[in-house]
Amino acid sequence: MRFGQDRRALGLARTMIVVTCLATALACGGSAPELAAIDDQVVAVGDQLVIELRATDQDGDDIDYSYTAEVADIDARATLTKSPAGYGVFQWTPQAADVGEWFFDFTASDGGDEVTVTVRIDVRSATGSDSAPLFRSPLGTGTTLDLTRDECLDLDIIVEDQDSASVVIAQEEPIIEGATLEETSGLTSAWRWCPTRAQAEAEDRYTLSLSADDQSNPKTIKNYLVVLRGDIGTNCPGAAPVILHSASDATTLVDLTLDARVTDDKGLKQPPLLYYSTSPIAADPDLGAMTQVSMLLIDGSMQDGTWAADVPNPAVGGGAGSMAELYYVIVADDDDDEVGNCDHVTQSSNFQMTVTNPGGTGNAGLCESCSADIQCGSGDLCVRVGAAQIPYCLEACTTGSCPAGYTCSSSPVTSVGGASARQCVPNAGSCTGGGVCVDDSYEQNDTRAQAQAQPALAPGSYDFTSCPASGGTDDDEDWFRIDLAASARINVAIDGGAASDLDLGVYKPDGSRVSTSTSLQPDEMITTCQPAGTYYFRVYSWDFIENDYNLTWSRTAETCAACVDDGQEDDDTSSQARTTALPITSTMNKICPNDADTYRVPVSAGDRIIVDLDFAQASAAQDLDLHLLDPAGVDTTPCSFDDPFLCDTANGQGVDADEHAEYVIPASCGGSCNYYVQVVGWNGARNDDYDITITVQ
Repeated sequence: MRFGQDRRALGLARTMIVVTCLATALACGGSAPELAAIDDQVVAVGDQLVIELRATDQDGDDIDYSYTAEVADIDARATLTKSPAGYGVFQWTPQAADVGEWFFDFTASDGGDEVTVTVRIDVRSATGSDSAPLFRSPLGTGTTLDLTRDECLDLDIIVEDQDSASVVIAQEEPIIEGATLEETSGLTSAWRWCPTRAQAEAEDRYTLSLSADDQSNPKTIKNYLVVLRGDIGTNCPGAAPVILHSASDATTLVDLTLDARVTDDKGLKQPPLLYYSTSPIAADPDLGAMTQVSMLLIDGSMQDGTWAADVPNPAVGGGAGSMAELYYVIVADDDDDEVGNCDHVTQSSNFQMTVTNPGGTGNAGLCESCSADIQCGSGDLCVRVGAAQIPYCLEACTTGSCPAGYTCSSSPVTSVGGASARQCVPNAGSCTGGGVCVDDSYEQNDTRAQAQAQPALAPGSYDFTSCPASGGTDDDEDWFRIDLAASARINVAIDGGAASDLDLGVYKPDGSRVSTSTSLQPDEMITTCQPAGTYYFRVYSWDFIENDYNLTWSRTAETCAACVDDGQEDDDTSSQARTTALPITSTMNKICPNDADTYRVPVSAGDRIIVDLDFAQASAAQDLDLHLLDPAGVDTTPCSFDDPFLCDTANGQGVDADEHAEYVIPASCGGSCNYYVQVVGWNGARNDDYDITITVQ
């Protein structure tokens, strides 16, 4: 009998609080902590459960938290940490074997007295339910809004539920600001979003997260990627992505996997998108009218990789010999203009293929995409898996017969075709991979609204974790609130592992962007002067990968000058550097106080960088100097007002107008690396007009 069944027999259906004195036979001294009540919880297999334990102590004693439960191996799969604010944070991601009700005792202790709250946690399977809500519209994993054609995006949200006349349709965090969701019937809603100019300039991809809750099954989640397209600039830096693909007809029962090789000189910032339709498309197709699917990197890198997407077989329902047409295009974009929106977008030619149904049964394996039972093996079913209710082939089983990573369901699961049988289900509750990621103790801070409720992040160095988001479409963003009591210069940097590309942003309370750093590396840095107020750091990624990172930030008192910088901002640090096509001559640039301009220069060992800086100077308040940063962003030619003896005129650090410098690249660069030329105002100098020429010999 499970522990939960014992508790029900005792009639403990509601939260139970127990206070214990840990003193000796003498009378207890002081007051016991008070632990806030915790609601009973419902969680789906594969979803992370987070419970905040908030206790107070009238005596001001330190409080420690602990828990007990009769869940197998729970100590190895759950964590209990203390947040920066002092409250406890319990995190657990249940597996398939955990389905059922469990009772957890959470305890707060001040070292002498303790208080315990008992919470019922109901772990439910989100696999193979015949009564869970299903999203019937919108189709696919996203859509594209062409802002040159339409200002707003309207989506009809349609949910199907076999045993409910109505469900609660809601937007989940992170909610897209300005978007509205209006209920139109018990199973339908209308979603509308008109992106502001600031939103369109800040990002070109936004994830809409919708949920459907029938109050009896785990919430069904639909993550839907909204891609914004606008006017594409001309003469953008770098080269455009190249898409290599040829269409071929197929005779198959299983779903189609379409792949393409995509190359880019600097590397793609985000996955390419595949758009498909079973109806003929125009020569210049309306991408918003097609079904959009994000492609996955299956081989290679962001610079030269093979990307693939699964598409439902359009001929699977027609019987042996039936044929169907599929039309599709592939779109890839880069981020060569890291500080602006002059990036390249490559759209392939239109492709067409004929798919023929061979009859018989398919042979799709465990957790392979499907749309009908006939695509899976004999006795194997096509079952909706996970909170997103995406169909995958499972495998018929008996207890103990499943491969590693899978568990034979304790009861029959229902397929998309209505068949029912026991099947091997993934322990993680999802076929999208990713595993269990243990987040850091600063959660919950996935959105700006959640960060607002957290304590302000004090200046210092912190270790955090970037986790994949539930549903597997992107990452679980980290937001941090900071407070400036007076005008100050903010210096913030992140240093992550090589597992994924991490990006960094600074935002105002209304969500508008102050500055971003979005290189193709996990290391980013921003420096910006801002008036007194509240601001937010955002750490995010487009990769579905766990990555630990360090965040360091500081503030220095400074009066922010009323100086409008040139149109090339943000380019203050090596991670924000302007991309250069050598040789380069850039004119009419501007330096604001304590605001450098940085230029990326691709070189090889032994190369010589030659820089000429032309500017007028009436006083030291207009003096500009040159600096050379190595591939790690370290200044190899330091020179400052605090340490002027390091300045060298040969490095372009004189006291008069105009500078010239030549730098020889060391052997450590090897065959290829990036160095950075930086233009800096001496001691906070401002100069409204400078020209720069950079060549490499």
